[in-house]
Amino acid sequence: MLLFAACQPLYGGKPEKLKNPETKKRPADAEAGPIEIKYVEDCPSDFRGDPKRVSPQVGIANNLVGEGDSALANSDKAKEPKEQVGLIKDAIDKYRNALVKDPYNVDATLKLALAYDRVLRKGCAITMLKRLATLSNHPKWRNEANRAIDSVADNASWFKGYRKDATAAVGR
Repeated sequence: MLLFAACQPLYGGKPEKLKNPETKKRPADAEAGPIEIKYVEDCPSDFRGDPKRVSPQVGIANNLVGEGDSALANSDKAKEPKEQVGLIKDAIDKYRNALVKDPYNVDATLKLALAYDRVLRKGCAITMLKRLATLSNHPKWRNEANRAIDSVADNASWFKGYRKDATAAVGR
């Protein structure tokens, strides 16, 4: 004897018709426009140390500047933001250490200002630019410092958010 089961749909009757969700208006603050960049204005630095105690190690400082340059170049090529930040931080440390080894290194001073600009440390970048202006007053570093100051004045893409302050810091 054969028994047949009742012919009902396996999962119940017809499905309910889905409704489209209501569209919501965008919040008013989203239409406000471009986002304001917030710079860090303070920078704890002291350039008033005793110059007689300093014995510049120019070769080591130049090597550190080169390492900082390569770290910054690699940060531009990095794909992940954490990796970029780590490389920029490494470059800042290299430039800072170069200035510890040779406090009068014009190249390290300018590149440290540019690195600080990339991490939105306006106060520290302005401090480094003022340091360039101070170095340009010394006869030994005048020519090199003036070239660095001219490059700041010539490159409009540098220090974009506070260009006027940056050029005033170098005396232009």
